[in-house]
Formats: sequence, C-alpha cells, structure tokens
Amino acid sequence: MERGQITVAQGEDMKTKVLAVDNNPVLLQAISTILDQEGCEVRSAGTGLEALEILDGFIPDILFTDLIMPRVSGEQLCRVVRSSAKYADVFIVVLSAIVVEDRERIQKEVECDLCIAKGNLKEIRLELQGALEAYKHRSVNGGNPQNSSPRIPKGLKSSKVAAELLLEQKHHKEILSNLSEGILEITQDGKIVSVNTSACQILNRREEMLTGAKLCKARDWGYFEADINRWVENELLGGGLKPFHIYEDNPLSINDRIVTASLLPVVENESIFGLCIFRDITRQFKAEQYSKELDDAIKLAKKMDAMSCMAGGMAHDFNNLLTVICGNLDIVSIANKRNDFEVTMKLIEQARKAALIAVDLTRQISCFSNFGIVSRKEKSLHTTVETIAYTYFQKNGGEYDLLLNTTDCVVSMDSEEIRVAIENVLQNAQESSDNGKIWINVSKVTLTKPELISGQYIPAGSYGKIEIKDSGKGIDKESLFKVFDPYYSTKERGIVKGMGLGLTIVYATLRNHGGHIVVSSTEGHGTVVSLYLPVFLQTGEMSQGLSQAEPQRSVLLIDPDYQMREIGTIMLTYLGFEVTGVANSCEATLELQKQVHESKPPSLVILDISGLNQESPVDCCRIFKQLVPSLQVIAMSGTILDPIIENCQEYGFANSLSKPYSMDSLRHIVNSVLYV
Repeated sequence: MERGQITVAQGEDMKTKVLAVDNNPVLLQAISTILDQEGCEVRSAGTGLEALEILDGFIPDILFTDLIMPRVSGEQLCRVVRSSAKYADVFIVVLSAIVVEDRERIQKEVECDLCIAKGNLKEIRLELQGALEAYKHRSVNGGNPQNSSPRIPKGLKSSKVAAELLLEQKHHKEILSNLSEGILEITQDGKIVSVNTSACQILNRREEMLTGAKLCKARDWGYFEADINRWVENELLGGGLKPFHIYEDNPLSINDRIVTASLLPVVENESIFGLCIFRDITRQFKAEQYSKELDDAIKLAKKMDAMSCMAGGMAHDFNNLLTVICGNLDIVSIANKRNDFEVTMKLIEQARKAALIAVDLTRQISCFSNFGIVSRKEKSLHTTVETIAYTYFQKNGGEYDLLLNTTDCVVSMDSEEIRVAIENVLQNAQESSDNGKIWINVSKVTLTKPELISGQYIPAGSYGKIEIKDSGKGIDKESLFKVFDPYYSTKERGIVKGMGLGLTIVYATLRNHGGHIVVSSTEGHGTVVSLYLPVFLQTGEMSQGLSQAEPQRSVLLIDPDYQMREIGTIMLTYLGFEVTGVANSCEATLELQKQVHESKPPSLVILDISGLNQESPVDCCRIFKQLVPSLQVIAMSGTILDPIIENCQEYGFANSLSKPYSMDSLRHIVNSVLYV
C-alpha cells in the first residue's frame, strides 16, 4: 500500500502536521491560527535556522515558508528539505510577498510543490485552505498537485521598490557566488546560515550539508578543531571579538587542497555574527614547495661542488708542503752523512718554512669554524680601519681614498683577525684593478628589518659598515655566488700564494664576530665588498661578561635539540641573562604561565621555528604575547629561505636569528631587540 493511502487513513484519527516559517511575527501568528483552526498540528519558526532545528525532531506533512528571511532563507530551507531522504514526502508551500516580482525565477529555481503570493488575511486564509486541499489531493492521487503555477490573488500588482531590491540582491548574490574565496556566515553560537559556491568547493561539502550545521561539525578541521571551538566560544559567544587566522606557514589540509582561513567576528545592530573566509592556496603552496625542493637540491649540489673544490685544494696545498718538507729532510739525511753542516742547516730552514706555511694554512682552515676568535676588545671602527689601510698601503703601495663617516662606532673585535680579513679584501681589490685606486668608506648603518642584499641575509640591527670598492672589470653573475667557496680561485697556485682561502677566511671571520659580508658587482664597473660588524652599544647592558645585561633580564629558549639548547643556555647565561630552556611550545606555554603567576615573566623568547612539528610559529608567537603583552619574540631557524625569517616583523616577531650562531651574533640580535 502507498504512503499516501496510509496518510488518508491516518488522517481520520490524526491531525496533519504543519511547520510554518515566517520572520514577520504578526503574520506568522495569523498563519498558525488559521492552520490550527483547519485542524492541523502546527509548529512555527521565525527564521530558516529555527525551522531546521525544529525539523531535527519533527517531520511535518506540510512546510509553509516565506522566501526572504534572515538566518537561512526560505530558498535555502527548501533545498535542504528536498535534498534529504528523511523529508522526501514533505509538501512544500512557498508563501511569499515577492511572487509577483520574482515569479519566473521562483518557478525555475525554488524546489516547492506550491507557490502562493501573500495578499490580505482573507486571501491568505483561502490560499492556505487551497494548499491543504492540494496536499490531500496529492495524498490520494499521488504525483504533483493539479496546478503547480504560482497562485496570485486577483488584483495584486508588482511593487517597483520590491523589484529593485530583488535586482540588487541578485547582483550581490552573483558577486558572492563568483568570488574565489569561500565565505561562510555563522551565527553567534556557531551555526552556518549562508554559504557561497567557492566555500562548498573548498570544503568539499554541498550547501545543504553545511546550512544549519555547527561550524566545528561542518567537517574535520584536524588539529585546528580546538582553536575553532575556542574562537566561537570566546570571540562570538563570549564577545571577545578577536579574529582567528590560519596562515600559509601552517595551513589547513582539506583532501588535496591547501587552505588558509580568516575567522572574523562582526558586530551589526548590537548583534554578533561571524564571517569565515577560506582561500585555496594549493597551486601557490605546491609551487613554493617545488621551488624550495629545487633550491635545496641546488644548494646541495653547490655545497658538494664547494666541498669537492676544497678537498682538492687542500690536498694540493698539503701535498706540495709535505713534498717540500719530506724532500728537504731526505736530503738532510744524505748531507748529514757528508758532515756538510751549512747545507744541512739550509735544508732544515727550508723544511721549517714549509712547516710554518702548513701551520698557517691549518690556522686559516680552523678559522672557518665557529671557534676562530681568541680574544676580543672594544675598538673604534674609524681608528681600526684607518690604521689597517695606512699600514697595508705603506707596505704594498697603491692609491686609496678613505672616507670616514662623521658618526664613529665601537665594535667588539679580535683586532688581528679583522686586520687579516680587511687586508685580504684589499689585496683582492688591488689584484682585480691592476693596482688601481681603491675606495674605502666607513659608516654606521641601522637596519630596522632583516634584509637580503646581493644574496646575503642581514638581520635587523646596528652595524659598522666597511665598504671597499675597486676599479676592476667586475665579477660575472655566475662567479659572484662562488666567491666564498673555499679554494675557488683563478690565481696561480703555489706554496706561498694561491691558497684560495681569502674571501672564505673573511666570511668566517665576519661570521664569528656576528657580522656579515656582502659582495656586489656589475661587469665592467668594479666590485664592492661590504663588511658589516655589529655595533657595540656603550651601555651597561652591553659590557662583555656577566655585568653586561641587567640582572632581572630573563630569556625563554625553545629548541627541541638538547645540545643546541644547552649551548644556547650557556651563551645566554654568559651574556648575563637568566635562562630557562624548554623543548617545545607546550612546555613554553606552561613555563610562561608559571612565570606570569610568579610575577617574573621573561623579557624575551627565542623560538626555533624549524623545530615545530604541526604547530604554527605565528600562532605560538601570538599565544606567547597574549600571556605577556610586552614580550619580544625572536624567530630562530637553520634556513634563511623560510618566509618568517625573511620577513619576521610582518609575522609578529621582533627579529630573526640564523643557525648556526656565534656568541657575537647571538649577543647582537638579542641586544638589537632589547636595547635598541
């Protein structure tokens, strides 16, 4: 037996169940009263969202709904009902004031059994009775009602104002549906009331599945689920009104899509609702990932090429030196048998000189490690450079022009190492320009944010800058990136010259001082080598040793590597800071909460962003600053290609620190944040 026949049989004992939906409370009450008088069991809802909540536990025989309503429109409600097998037999009646103005579209797009235009109460009563008859007719005969065309009361005319408003609404809807960003509108308690086409595509859900659902239940949000729940509870229900962002450095993964999101609270007429904006960055993300993988492969190839070049160069130089030493000693043994003391001493002296050159070569190679600086003192950069330049050109000849900027600065340096480094650059400049004129410019510069200059990364901070410019033919682009490679040289090789470690030693020396070297050149216009040395701030905070930092200054160091955490703690302690080391952001959050409770919050957090697993460095930084608003956070990483390291301040960090770091680079970055 068909369901319709059962319904009729039941109808003798049971009332027809009706759900009436209209955002006009007066009209809704009138409709409910009329239907109640007709013997129906009536439930009513003021919005489409309320109707969906009622439908969870109440399956009506007939649904009467208006079209234009807040919080899920009648059109959306019809789609949701029609898409569910649970409500397959519900008879849908649209009762709307815009039927005359929007007749064609309603007939074409709105999934209903009957469409009625609102008239006066008498006309509405007659149309409701007609709708009940049409429902009974379908129940008896099956199929669609006899007349599915819109029912319009006689004399009802189109409203020009309503037509214009509908046109504007259609225009806005068209714009929204064609946006590439997915947009959800949610209520204050987190229920979805509006969805555009892109949101359905990005979230891989149909509109009917999303409409009326809780945001947190709309799909699996992975490890962001707790954050999204907290945002609804705290910022919407709790009235905190703070946005929540999912950035590209730690995006959502939805099926094969990579997605970022912005969850925004909106206040309108003293009510709060939320807008969720989703952006599909899959193509961009994959392109960047491919670029990074390609860059890593190129870096590895270059590193292996440099290692190969260095190994060959070292073998060549040490073989030459050992040949001289061993050859002389062999001849000494022969000469000694002849009792030729003068020849023996000459041979021993030659062997000794070769051995000393080998010692010097070993010293240069060891200088490339992090432990090349033995002693440092605070020196005037003007005086140091002036003395080195004068001594060098007195000994080697040549013409130079020295310009000392009016502002001098003090640098903590190993004078001997810096002298060797500057002389190496001057020697290269002279050889490149065939003993032409050399220009030396000494100045003080302050970088307010990290910069990438000629392929070299320079963190924010104050530096003493030594610029050495020659008048040579310049360096081509391909060779420019190889100038720091050990043993990369076009010079003649020999026992004394052509060791090929000149700029390599300069690079290592500057790095061990916490500084940087930048080489820029244009073919035919000479080469400029710029040496950046961290400025020694002449305050009590910057004196070397335990007295250099204020005793109350404390640092929270976050590094998953135990050994790096230990050496970092030792360095920071030596610089005069109280240090707490933790392995991850969870431990860091607990430690911050503890220190805040004890009224001893740290001044600084150093966060290893490359050691975070699924956590977003930006979110970690934000959470830390919520706990301690005055906190400064430094991003630390082993790669300068990370977008956070390149543009740390845009992501909320005060500065960035590259690994591996020396005592000087650590001191410079920390003090550039706390004292500059």
